[in-house]
Amino acid sequence: MQREITVREFETTVNEVDNIEEPIIVKRENKKDLVVISLEQYQKEMFLSKLEKSKKQYKEGKVHSARTVFKGLREKYGY
Repeated sequence: MQREITVREFETTVNEVDNIEEPIIVKRENKKDLVVISLEQYQKEMFLSKLEKSKKQYKEGKVHSARTVFKGLREKYGY
């Protein structure tokens, strides 16, 4: 769940909160302008996104073993 706050509440909120575990949306004149998340949460979201992409590639057969890739490179460039 996300929280919506005004720009004035932003400074107070980020100074009081040690760990931002949910996105904070800063609103200006009823427009959603800025989303703030912790670096840890951002990295987690990026990791999960990449993991889902990898799962999809695996299911579609677009993934090859390292052994196969290196074999192809040796054949192409020699060893």
